[in-house]
Amino acid sequence: MAITVTFRHVEPSPALKDYAIEKLSKLEKIIRAPFDANVILSVEKYRHIAEVVLTTRGMNLKAVEETSDLYSAIDLVVDKVEKQAKKQREKRKEHSNYSPAEGAAAAAPSPAAAELSTVEGYEIVRLTKNFIPKPTSLEDAIKFMDYKGRDIILFLNHETNKYTVVCKLEDGRIGLIEP
Repeated sequence: MAITVTFRHVEPSPALKDYAIEKLSKLEKIIRAPFDANVILSVEKYRHIAEVVLTTRGMNLKAVEETSDLYSAIDLVVDKVEKQAKKQREKRKEHSNYSPAEGAAAAAPSPAAAELSTVEGYEIVRLTKNFIPKPTSLEDAIKFMDYKGRDIILFLNHETNKYTVVCKLEDGRIGLIEP
């Protein structure tokens, strides 16, 4: 993490510099990757302007705030960059290979996760896979089922807030099982 602070039309103040660095260093928890940040603090008549340009692996964020006080401008600009970073992180989660339906019942279990028993002549294999399904829409669950080539998925329906099972039927239609 490298943070540089530049002063324009204002006396360089160690207190302001330390304040900006302290505020931006809190972004490490959100970004979780090394980043470079350039902070530009400037004064134009009665306008105090704080500008942040933050670059990290695959992410470029920029924010500008203007107030009557440099400290509050720094606070506002860091809040803005924090919101942008969270939004980018959520977008990455949505577009990654991880899906809320991961861990569906059709997933191949590891040998340690399978339990065998017999009921009335049927051999029952109890599959266990620990996962917490994230809320998703029915449409997204069906898309995920097609994408992964699965026949059945368990997911948490964000509209009804209930666990739901979607499966492919023999005639090509989609079956929906809700409690």
